[in-house]
Amino acid sequence: MTGFFPLDILFRESIHYHAYGDNIVRSIAKGTMSGSVEYLPLFHDVRGANALVVGGGTVASRKIRALLSRGAVVTVVAKEFSRPVAEWIRRGDLRAIQGRFSPGHLDGAALVFAATDDRRVNAEVSREAIRRNIPVNVADAPELCSFILPAVLQEEEFTLAVSTGGKNPGAARSLREFLEQNREEISVRLERGRRRKRIAARKGKVYIVGAGPGDPDLLTVRALGLLRSADAVVYDYLVPEEILSLAPSKALKLCYARKGKTSGHGAALKQIAIHEATVRLAREGRSVVRLKSGDSLVFGRGGEEAEHLAREGVEFEIVPGITAAIGCAAAARIPLTHRGVSSSVTFIAGHEAFGKEGGAVEWDRLPKDGTLAVYMGVSRVEAIARELGNAGFAPNTPFAVVENGTRPAQRVLRGILANLAHIANEQAIRSPAVLFVGRSVDAVPYETVQEMTDELFAQSV
Repeated sequence: MTGFFPLDILFRESIHYHAYGDNIVRSIAKGTMSGSVEYLPLFHDVRGANALVVGGGTVASRKIRALLSRGAVVTVVAKEFSRPVAEWIRRGDLRAIQGRFSPGHLDGAALVFAATDDRRVNAEVSREAIRRNIPVNVADAPELCSFILPAVLQEEEFTLAVSTGGKNPGAARSLREFLEQNREEISVRLERGRRRKRIAARKGKVYIVGAGPGDPDLLTVRALGLLRSADAVVYDYLVPEEILSLAPSKALKLCYARKGKTSGHGAALKQIAIHEATVRLAREGRSVVRLKSGDSLVFGRGGEEAEHLAREGVEFEIVPGITAAIGCAAAARIPLTHRGVSSSVTFIAGHEAFGKEGGAVEWDRLPKDGTLAVYMGVSRVEAIARELGNAGFAPNTPFAVVENGTRPAQRVLRGILANLAHIANEQAIRSPAVLFVGRSVDAVPYETVQEMTDELFAQSV
């Protein structure tokens, strides 16, 4: 167990007065009650330190147990010793002085605890310790203390101390009890913190990182750690500035895909340039984060980039992100699967659904009882609506378009498939947007000011 002893130590001028009699006690009381007490929370290493405990009862035994568990050298002074204290004495765990306290007992002490049932003895211990500038704690008398003991939760890997500065020990104990009830969650967070310290991008390596749907809070812990330590960031235009700003200011930032210029032959040329840039930067000895909106392996060409890096012999790692369909569905309260409504979800690349040999979607084979999530289909929404109708999807099948999902400018349009093309055109849907089609789309109530349904749309035209 750790040798550090949690305490709140009081720094104030009155404790250094070399005064005698009750005057020093009154000075402490005045300083304590007149305003906020400036206790400094500390963890004090008591391994090998001489600690004097005056008192041999139940309260004193608690102090002794805590000190012994942290490796302190304990001397106890008391007229009588309780059973636990007597057992420690018998085993030789501490030094015992049976009799009344005298100032000479303080010689060589680094910490002093007064825990008798005689207030005058406790006051005398406090007075003499303060006169010698030795930190002293008096049980149930904060006005006599130069340090107080917080409520402590001790575990193998951590120690939590809660203090109210001596004003409300009961509240401190209640907080400690709350922490005890949530110790598993504390352990989980401790492990996260430990792992977080180890997250750092390695030089000469490429990290293909999913940036999520746009909200920086939805980055994974690993993605955030790598981004913060990157020497170079290669990203696409859908990654917002709020996420890019998390990279070091000195990091090189390259954007190869500009809005409105990412389709057709130009897209292929840009992808080649991205391949070449990531390899070059890694070979220059930089740590490279290839930042892709959503998840790089879901319509993000992450597989192509990994294939190229492997072929060039460049070390790489793929870090998953929340793909747009998952993020947008959650933001719009759309369950992609729902018991009794939808038991499957299908991701479709809307911009590749037409005019590509072997790449066209077989619309009539899509499940009618599932949920469709169509990425990058804004420019072809009329054709998508037509193909779904021709494939046998009912005209009253619910749909939702989530534009800028999870971002401040999020907009959600809802309706039925028969009105999809009309609503999309009239409302001028813009990328990035995901189209959801299926009965699960309206399985959860969705009345919010950010959304527009068929009825509201009809009233506005």
